[in-house]
Amino acid sequence: MGHEGYIHPRLVLLAGAAGCVDAASFLGLQEVFTANQTGNTVLIGIALGRGEWAAFGRCGTAIGGFCVGVALAALAQRGGGRGWSGRVTGVLVAEAVLLAATAALWAPLGAIGLIGLTAAAMGMQSAAALHVAVPGVTTTFITGSFTRVATGLVTRGRAEATPAASVLLYVAGAFAGAWLSRDLSEATGLVVGAAVVAVAVAPWPGRLRRRPSRRAAAPR
Repeated sequence: MGHEGYIHPRLVLLAGAAGCVDAASFLGLQEVFTANQTGNTVLIGIALGRGEWAAFGRCGTAIGGFCVGVALAALAQRGGGRGWSGRVTGVLVAEAVLLAATAALWAPLGAIGLIGLTAAAMGMQSAAALHVAVPGVTTTFITGSFTRVATGLVTRGRAEATPAASVLLYVAGAFAGAWLSRDLSEATGLVVGAAVVAVAVAPWPGRLRRRPSRRAAAPR
């Protein structure tokens, strides 16, 4: 499908989707991250220290759902070569469908169910990005991207474009998720996240190739 030529911009879009979903989840699901599990790990420690068992359960559900999504995506991609393959596309299509379905169930489904399903979708995305294997770009958390950017600035005098763009799109996605949550609903953030993932996996125009020039045969 021509995905190989656009791996980096596709991953940057996925980072934007994760930021949007994470912001909407944090604001609408009682301050729980569904993409950034580093944050949830800290929140679990805080909940344990304060004896806030409901918060502990929500964060634990997010981490558990995320791991289930990672496991399912890893099984689906098992045996495939590194890089953006049809299996990666399949995983991300399933993620987009799951996000859209979760948004549709926002009202009837309880917070725990919403957290688990959304985190599973983010886990699928994280596993897909890991399979693509672009250094410093995981799409669902940006600590590694920050590290890559800072290291590049110090050692080479310039930041790597894809990790830097991932950080910016993650922030932009979070801004969009917060704005949508305020003016529309948190579920809308999931819908937008699903749409961005769909754009990331859709067929993009192929790169133009130069035709080989035809030279007149030299006389013998």
